[in-house]
Amino acid sequence: MPPDLSVVIPAHNEELSVEALGSAFNDFVETIDFSIQLVFVDDGSIDGTIQALQNYPFRAADVKIIKLSRNYGAHAAIRAGVANADADYVMVYSMDMPEPIEDIALFVKELKAGNEIVYSKRMGYRGSLGSRIFAKLARRYIMPEFPHEGLIGVAFGPKAKELLNEHMEDNTSFFFQLFHFGFQRSSFEVKFQERKAGSSSWTFSKKLKLMIDSFVMFSFVPIRAITTLGFILAAIGFLYALVIIIIWLFSAHSLSPGFPTIISVLLIGFGLTNVSLGIISEYLVRTLEAARRRPVFIVDEVFQVRGN
Repeated sequence: MPPDLSVVIPAHNEELSVEALGSAFNDFVETIDFSIQLVFVDDGSIDGTIQALQNYPFRAADVKIIKLSRNYGAHAAIRAGVANADADYVMVYSMDMPEPIEDIALFVKELKAGNEIVYSKRMGYRGSLGSRIFAKLARRYIMPEFPHEGLIGVAFGPKAKELLNEHMEDNTSFFFQLFHFGFQRSSFEVKFQERKAGSSSWTFSKKLKLMIDSFVMFSFVPIRAITTLGFILAAIGFLYALVIIIIWLFSAHSLSPGFPTIISVLLIGFGLTNVSLGIISEYLVRTLEAARRRPVFIVDEVFQVRGN
């Protein structure tokens, strides 16, 4: 009989977090009246994460450990976990426990109430300036209904799970795709908890990649900005040419060779051209990746652990 809820937990070099997470889950499963399955996805860890998960004495929960062939990134790891989850209801949780594990019961309650997507919003958390700017731009140009504070945990039902597994997108945001489905949603506020052990692998380069992926995959704003900029520069060029012609016709001022002006125009023009080509290339590269149909992730091994 399948469990009532599968909890997908991506892990990358989280050996130090296993003890605290396992202890919290062991205490939690003693207080609930539904069955859960823990689906850990090792995303190419180079420490002892796999061994720590295999050796930890989890109680009253089936544990499945998915070992990926290399590091694919958190969103690909989540997709691997969803694809290997046995329950119809699935929740995504984090190894660093940013919200109390007891809140999982609230997710199950909201899902059983008829909501297809349930998520928790952060309270008491202020991200970096770059994160806040990205959040505002994302709400304005990608998905206005995406929460201001960002997500912590998210859970979804069988319809969303089926669509996620059927449309396995690479180089994209798992959460934006989930919200893009437009199913009935419910949310509640949670006080953000700081990491208790280990260190985050969420580096600046990964954040930057996610930002680019999100805008390219879920918005036409970058490509339309290029078109708008092209029209503006063309209009400025025509006006400048018109001014030169008028000055030449009426000889109001003498015209002298403008070498610095030419150099400036060339540098600005070539710079904007290269930026435009870069944005267009981002769309083309993702089209190429989709046409190649390479796997979003490759599972190396699957370890099934029966709870005690």
